[in-house]
Amino acid sequence: MSLLNQKNESRLLRKVPKCTAAKDVLDFSKVGGLRHHIKTLREAIIFPLLHGHIFSHFNIKAPRGVLFYGPPGTGKTLVAGALAAEINREGIGKVTFFHRKGADMLEKWVGASENRLRALFEKATKCRPSIIFFDEIDGLAPIRSDKNDHIHSSLVATLLALMDGLDTKPGVIVIGATNRIEAVDPALRRPGRFDKELYFPLPGVEARKGIIEVHTGSWNHQLTQKFIDKLADLTVGFCGADIQALCSGAVLCCVKRQYPKINNIASKVKIEAESLKVEESDFLEAKMNIVPSTVRQGHRMRNLSHIITPLLKRQQNRVIRYIQLLWPHFLQECYKYTLGENRYAGRVLLIGSNFQGLNTHLMPSVLKHLEHLPTFVFDSKIFDKMETNLASAQSVFPAVILLSRIDEWWDYIDDCVQHSIVSTLEDIHAGLPVLTIASCTTDIPLRLHNFFYNNSTILIKIDDPNDAEREHFLAPLFFGDKCLSLHRVLENCKRSAKKAAKSEGETITKPNKENSEEIKIEEVHSLTNGKRKIEDHTMSNQALVKKIKLCENKFGSYQSKSYINTEKAVAYHFFLQKCSTQNPDGRHW
Repeated sequence: MSLLNQKNESRLLRKVPKCTAAKDVLDFSKVGGLRHHIKTLREAIIFPLLHGHIFSHFNIKAPRGVLFYGPPGTGKTLVAGALAAEINREGIGKVTFFHRKGADMLEKWVGASENRLRALFEKATKCRPSIIFFDEIDGLAPIRSDKNDHIHSSLVATLLALMDGLDTKPGVIVIGATNRIEAVDPALRRPGRFDKELYFPLPGVEARKGIIEVHTGSWNHQLTQKFIDKLADLTVGFCGADIQALCSGAVLCCVKRQYPKINNIASKVKIEAESLKVEESDFLEAKMNIVPSTVRQGHRMRNLSHIITPLLKRQQNRVIRYIQLLWPHFLQECYKYTLGENRYAGRVLLIGSNFQGLNTHLMPSVLKHLEHLPTFVFDSKIFDKMETNLASAQSVFPAVILLSRIDEWWDYIDDCVQHSIVSTLEDIHAGLPVLTIASCTTDIPLRLHNFFYNNSTILIKIDDPNDAEREHFLAPLFFGDKCLSLHRVLENCKRSAKKAAKSEGETITKPNKENSEEIKIEEVHSLTNGKRKIEDHTMSNQALVKKIKLCENKFGSYQSKSYINTEKAVAYHFFLQKCSTQNPDGRHW
């Protein structure tokens, strides 16, 4: 070895930080909503370390690696740190936790990155039992191809060799985490290297409840279970990091509510933390300032709004009921970790127009029930990501493939992309756990007929709201008990007009007791101007009354019609709301 290489190697060994023991304060009790992941890690990692003699007796190899993947902020790094602390509690020994980012191992000198990787594994072997955690491992071990330079290929080959060498060094566990599992080299994804692959989904309703309870469990003033349930329903599409930010924001809102002038004071203010009580309004205010990760990533999942629920609830239940009857495993949150032979593909074709709320309201609400599964969307907004989504859909199971408005954008993509989509869909045989959901206005493209119509596909035609649904939607706007219902607005307008007319009459006819003999010209002008303003106000109120009566007549025509589409109904709702909340003098009824 040359002198330069010896200096480089010694420099790399000095740069490897000292091993840091995992903190005992972090364990699985601080992880909410991931009980199936914790169960799998106990079986795959902790059990072999506790009972290694069983594997030696049967001459088999214990798992050496686990690969975490899923959307950002779902707890991959948190679980890795909690695993090390949990092993410490089991009495196996002091576990050393090495946390490395994928790019931390890269060096500018040729061969230096490989030497640094070897030094890390040697250090972990000396500190056994130990855990090596590679965050963003797709940056360290990407797919080897002609597009990548030889440095990445050499680094991947070195990592493969080092992981194979762990067979003779029990007590060293390698964990990788990535948001893009399709970008990781396939050679790593096999038993003997990464034996287990755990998908970290967006938390469902029960998982969100668990995360909220973990973050608020140490507060002096505990949240009620009723509000926790409500908050879990309001945070659809929130990942674990979003919920943590929500709890932090609620505390800040609580401080600003009880100490409103704290930001205007330059010096430190004495605040008694024990006296702070986070209320429901603080969470709702903090939620308004948080953009969920799923929204930034373009995911489409949300509950039906309370406005549109009367019109589309029946359609949503209909779609979910068909999925529940034919493919119930897709609706189970633990489906990814449930063994069985009843896993097979499902296909759902929804036919209807967007005026019926199909793509804007119905499909996001259906996806909300499937939020625990990775979803790959193909629509007109991601033409540049078609190939990436195709590669991802072929490598992740179980999954949901969404073809939104397929008849609108199909003719605008190249033939090669069309062929790739058709090939990918036709490769999904009946035994693969993939649920394909497509929506179109009239019929799907001809090239997709073989996939949908020659297989077990559920065809659902979206109906228009029936008479009962329209009545349930419109009746509260006209006859409800709320102040914005139209009959209440009519009563308030009439009462205001009568009050203004009465006030006008009293002002004009009221005599001046002190100076009844002389009336000044200024007083006459003042009374005249006041009368004119009251008349204008009364006429404006009368115009509003006429407009509302027209709305009532319109409601009668809607009742007599057999057709009203969803989008028109929603637009009509907001028109009535605007009409009933704004009047000429700027007040709100």
